[in-house]
Amino acid sequence: MLSSIVTLALAAIAPYTARAMSFDNSNTDSIKTTASTIARSLVSLYPANTGILPAPYYWWQSGTTLDGLLSYYHITGDTTYNALATSAILSQITPTNDFMKLPDCAGNDDQAWWALAAMSAAEYGLPTPAGSPSWLALAQNVYNELVGRWDTARCNGGMKWKIDPTADGYHYKSTIANGLFFQLAARLGRFTGDADYLSWAEKAYDWTVSVGLIDNDFNVYDGTDDAKGSGCIDVDHDEWSYNVGVFMYGAAIMADKTGDTKWDSRTLGFIASTVRNFLNNGVLFEKQCEGKGDCNTDQASFKAILARWMGATAVVYPDTAAAVQKVIGPSAIAFAGTFASSQGAGDQLAALDIVSASMCRGGNWGPGKPVMLGKKMAKRFVA
Repeated sequence: MLSSIVTLALAAIAPYTARAMSFDNSNTDSIKTTASTIARSLVSLYPANTGILPAPYYWWQSGTTLDGLLSYYHITGDTTYNALATSAILSQITPTNDFMKLPDCAGNDDQAWWALAAMSAAEYGLPTPAGSPSWLALAQNVYNELVGRWDTARCNGGMKWKIDPTADGYHYKSTIANGLFFQLAARLGRFTGDADYLSWAEKAYDWTVSVGLIDNDFNVYDGTDDAKGSGCIDVDHDEWSYNVGVFMYGAAIMADKTGDTKWDSRTLGFIASTVRNFLNNGVLFEKQCEGKGDCNTDQASFKAILARWMGATAVVYPDTAAAVQKVIGPSAIAFAGTFASSQGAGDQLAALDIVSASMCRGGNWGPGKPVMLGKKMAKRFVA
């Protein structure tokens, strides 16, 4: 049963009238065909099929775009881009088998995006080439480095945005850096069964709440300055969709793995927050910039990441599937109807993730691969 807060929030969604198009979000073949078209267009943006997006896109976006292609594979079963994803991810590791690739890796979040791509590769069973480190080892190496950067000198903890102490932003404790660490720890805990990962996930979540970056209504804010006053005394109240998504999916993972009902409430709270804050006429919308038409190349991709993690949430926590699809369904129709190959990578990734997520209805995600299904759904899985 969905909580009343989600039910009430969903009731507020205005009906969305579909444009005339050939996309049918209730038909698996239509979803796969449309997603395939979008994926092919997105991959064509890579120079020489490298898997690395050109300027003006930042390095982190290449990492999350590859993660989006892995999610597309896991949902649809289409292996077309697996070799590309494999070679691209491995091309970015360093001699210490992490993603601390300078100068691209300026922030803790930059490194964590690539770690999550490696984590997805591990979860989805992507083969590792002979002589290469395992996907799990790559994710674990980044996790261990992030643990080492957990900063207790100010604000009783937290992950800084930038890694270099001389960099602008070093004293900003960004929500996305902490959220990515939280989700990575939760996914490692679920995948390996190691309680230490789950403990760190709990610590990261509790710290984020303690400084006001997640409020009682599950609104999620951008970050806080640890050098101002006594440290973390105020909050940047900008709200971005991927910040809600990173905590939603992490909470769903924790709910499935721990069985603690507080994570159920948190997962539902983040879904309600999405409905309240990131829909326009029932369709996913980046409210901070999209209304003004000034989303930059980073911000254009945020909805993609939210949608990807909403779809994953629907699978790990099947009782949320109906609520998730009330957001994803109309959004998939809208994004499929307006998709054009002339769009930038962020908009194309958003279309891919949203359309793909319309297949995530609690039981048909990952053909033949029930590893990421929640405990309840695993018994109902049909390959």
